[in-house]
Amino acid sequence: MELQVYRTSASSYQNSVFLNKEQKVLEGIQGVKYINTLQEIDKNIPFVLLTNTHTIPNELSTSILEKTQLIIHPNSGHDNFSQDFVKRADFPIILGNPIRANAVCEYTLSCLFQHFTKIPNHQHWPQERTWNRKLIRDQKVLIIGCGHIGKTLYKSLSPIAQQVMVYDPFVQNEVFPNLIKTWDTEKFKDISVLIIAANLNPSTYHLVDQEFFGHLSADCLIINPARGEIISENDLVHFLQKNPKAFCYLDVFEKEPFNPGHLNDLPNLNKTAHIAGVFHRLNHDIISFEYLIIKEFMDYKKRDALKDFQKDYNDCILNEENYNKYEK
Repeated sequence: MELQVYRTSASSYQNSVFLNKEQKVLEGIQGVKYINTLQEIDKNIPFVLLTNTHTIPNELSTSILEKTQLIIHPNSGHDNFSQDFVKRADFPIILGNPIRANAVCEYTLSCLFQHFTKIPNHQHWPQERTWNRKLIRDQKVLIIGCGHIGKTLYKSLSPIAQQVMVYDPFVQNEVFPNLIKTWDTEKFKDISVLIIAANLNPSTYHLVDQEFFGHLSADCLIINPARGEIISENDLVHFLQKNPKAFCYLDVFEKEPFNPGHLNDLPNLNKTAHIAGVFHRLNHDIISFEYLIIKEFMDYKKRDALKDFQKDYNDCILNEENYNKYEK
């Protein structure tokens, strides 16, 4: 079996060194040819397309899509894939959510511990030996999203928090403690930690708004490393202004990149520039993920077992049935 691999676009952190390494590694799979330009196309050999957030799937050439057998989108989320495109696709679309999941979890936990547990540096032995802090043990946590990130955060926080709830209406056929599938803000009364771990879709757009903020505690900690538009930014500003003891860590924004000075007048807001999923070995892990998926896809196809491929990689496959469920 032969496959052509073509990257439709690269991100700013993927330079020529990355692209050369990607080509070398993927061509290590027998039968794979990595093409750098569409002029190199062999019209008789099917495609694997590597996409990212700069790719607009609906603008891909029909002649390419007709020969496409697999799309690998090694980014988090699927914001640039329309539901209509996914419905029409007669090939698997694999999302790279697992690549960044641990990094985003660590970012979220870092925010949590930095807020509640700033470690003092004693220059001398204090007489009182006091540490005036709140404990996570006393916090009511709500995680919005029950995908790779939401599940890991639930498992991490459940042993140390007073209560951890997870809201996700798209979870199916899974027993999960404290899972809420119906949006009922009365259940969220006095939440003291809110963590966003969901994907952006019509049901999550401005899910966290003025009405929702009215149910949070006045000193609530809000962490959003997912998608900016899940939170109404204007309503967030009003909440933080009204409740100076509340605090928010934002890694994502309604408009990216944000303008210089954006939200700088809020002392209870910490901003980062969409870096929660960034880490030293990110490019290495992206290529390793692509290698695994392509190799497995070819092995399953040789055995005429693509249904098994889709079943075994169900947590990563984007199709019409699970379009709305995926977290960041």
